[in-house]
Amino acid sequence: MRVTQNTTANLVTNNLQTIRKRTEELQQQASTGYKVTMASDDPVTAQQILHMKSLMASGDQYARNISNGIAWLTMSEGAMSELGNVITRAKELTVAMSSETNNDSSRQAAVNEFEELKAQVITLGNTQLNGKYIFGGFKNDTPPFDSSGNFLGTDDAISVEVDHGSFVQMNYSGGELIRGTGGGTDIIATLDNIIAALNSNDTSGVEAELSNLDDALGQVLATRTDLGARLTHLNSANTMIDNMNLSLTKITSDKQDADMIQVISDLSKQQTAYEAAVAAAAKISQISLLDYLS
Repeated sequence: MRVTQNTTANLVTNNLQTIRKRTEELQQQASTGYKVTMASDDPVTAQQILHMKSLMASGDQYARNISNGIAWLTMSEGAMSELGNVITRAKELTVAMSSETNNDSSRQAAVNEFEELKAQVITLGNTQLNGKYIFGGFKNDTPPFDSSGNFLGTDDAISVEVDHGSFVQMNYSGGELIRGTGGGTDIIATLDNIIAALNSNDTSGVEAELSNLDDALGQVLATRTDLGARLTHLNSANTMIDNMNLSLTKITSDKQDADMIQVISDLSKQQTAYEAAVAAAAKISQISLLDYLS
């Protein structure tokens, strides 16, 4: 095949353009720190990076959901712990007041304490987190219990998504926990019954409520056990999200981030190649027809 001067010149020019394009790509990588900044750089890798970033964004949302759920359940656990203490004290006082040896003064003092215990139960039922009443169900923007202990909230479950299609309930109904809706023990009613029995000097009536207080305590303990299982689930899910995001971050970095040492080395090589190509082009441009005839 005959190689003309034009052919040689075109080859040199193409080489210069190729070197220049590659140099510009390396300069772009050096300035941004990324080897893929646009889909045109590497369509397949760019798509993979977008997919992994989407997964990380979902993971971040799940992590926020989990954090909210943990905070909600932790606050609930604290309220339930104190509720257990209130019931335990009510049981101790009920045992003491079951004796017929108590006089009017001691019974009145007990009534006053039971009224305080009832008020504590109502206060615990109206526990808030960031302005939301944690035992109010969907109606969590107003107190779920009024001053008499009537439940004004809902028994609806509020769940958080901790992974795609996986949900954990983060709330407990104050109606079920404190008023015994759904077949449980009504703690408020039990305290009211004891107060009424004390006011009428009905010792047997006071003693009859001991079993209800036992059931109430068991009700709170069972709920706390379930709450502990939910917290374990959330903490486990949080660890999985952290590990997944760490892996995705590493993979994304490997695919997207430029190796700066390699980039600088390649830039140096491209500069050398460019200078050699320019020198070759200059030499070719000096060749005349007489050079080919000699």
